[in-house]
Amino acid sequence: MKLTRGEFCQFNLTTRFRLVRELGKNILKKKIKMRLVSVYKISDFYVEVYLDLTSHRLEKVEPVKNVRILEVYDNL
Repeated sequence: MKLTRGEFCQFNLTTRFRLVRELGKNILKKKIKMRLVSVYKISDFYVEVYLDLTSHRLEKVEPVKNVRILEVYDNL
């Protein structure tokens, strides 16, 4: 299934997370304070996933607006 960034953005948080797990390839995982931040590649865009490790709550599943953010994660 080919999914565009615009199509991805139309879904709610839970569906976005499901799509990331089903269609995405995990390329980065970092623990930052008490959050697990993962970056996935889906089709031709990247998605950040934030999980609060204390509450095990999904906080954010959003497309990356600037791919240079990936460099920041590498330096953490």
